[in-house]
Amino acid sequence: MKLFKYVIIGNGVAGLHAAETIRREASTDSVIEIYTEEEYLTYSRPKLPQYIAEEFNQEELFLKTKTWFDEQNILISLGKKVTKIDDNNKKIYFSDGESTNYDRLLIATGSHSFLLPIKGTDHPRVKTLRSLDDAKILMTVIKDSKQVVVIGGGLLGLEIANAIRTKGVNVTIIEYFPRLLPLQLDLEGAEVLKKIIEDRGMRIILGATTESIEEKEKNLLTIKIKDGRATIADLIVISAGVRPNIDIAKQSDIEFNRGIIVNEYMETNKVDIWAAGDVTEMDNQCWGIIPAAFAQANVAAKNMINLDEKIPCGKIIPSNTLKVAGIDLTSIGTVYFEKLPDNVEEKRFIDIEKGIYKKVVIQDNQVIGAIWLGVKTNLFDIQKIVKKRINVEKFKDKLLKPDFNLKDFT
Repeated sequence: MKLFKYVIIGNGVAGLHAAETIRREASTDSVIEIYTEEEYLTYSRPKLPQYIAEEFNQEELFLKTKTWFDEQNILISLGKKVTKIDDNNKKIYFSDGESTNYDRLLIATGSHSFLLPIKGTDHPRVKTLRSLDDAKILMTVIKDSKQVVVIGGGLLGLEIANAIRTKGVNVTIIEYFPRLLPLQLDLEGAEVLKKIIEDRGMRIILGATTESIEEKEKNLLTIKIKDGRATIADLIVISAGVRPNIDIAKQSDIEFNRGIIVNEYMETNKVDIWAAGDVTEMDNQCWGIIPAAFAQANVAAKNMINLDEKIPCGKIIPSNTLKVAGIDLTSIGTVYFEKLPDNVEEKRFIDIEKGIYKKVVIQDNQVIGAIWLGVKTNLFDIQKIVKKRINVEKFKDKLLKPDFNLKDFT
């Protein structure tokens, strides 16, 4: 039996999960190597705002220790940037001039923060948060800041804003869309969240297109909004989404658009090269969420091991379960329609005073989406109903009840 050398570029959740899967399911003697330009072992990016808030120390960010990699016989090389792939000779080249060969290769280079294409984003008091190094820089500059503006009211933007608020700094959130978390919440849920955040002392500006950032005086910046509004800050954090890291594809004749293009088996256009996670584009979709990274990494790894029985990546259901500004939030599936289709109904529960909002979206007696804000009760059952497409015709009126239990109906 031939032993293969599996090489993974990138040590985010996709790269790590793929390595785990290969080690678990391939020959124990197979070679697994991970190369990353970061100087750190795999860490939790979603927890970076809490790290800034000093809710835990740096070591608690890491998902695996160096000892774990050694025990699994997985070579991980830090600070090793891959610049080019030679698919004809099955070699990858590094920025230091060195190279190594591979039998099967996975590209899991992730994504980077998107900088708005406006004047002023190159100012030293304008930052982003994507890496542990970014977090360390922010922790330093926050110390001499009094007024911070976070541009972007998505999940990360709100988490950054809340982390900075814990430092006793005034925070303003500027969001392009007319509501917070436009991808995860509907209008009513966003209003509940907005009230909670404002009650904590943060200012929110909605429906605002940032036009430019200008230095009013030394380290005092003016953020100009397209409709004429403006606000000032001595520190700006831009959280306007991410873009796939496709530089390797550009240098290596690998097909890409917004991300590296893959099919349902996570294969690129090159033989023995797969891709997974934030770097990918599948069916014209760049997911950029952890559940998708796990699913794609799992499929890619298994197909790298067994070329004879390829498995496809199933439908990815958008799902986020985390704390937003310290508030429990789960958003899964399709949660918002501009115009409700005839075969879709929505059910809601709202308690403004307690900051609770629950919603299910039902289509043809199946729950296709749900929002659970400020509460965790029955959450596991709701997630199961969505993912397994359980028919809820007989109990759909009970889904939002605090005592709902799926076992009572199945």
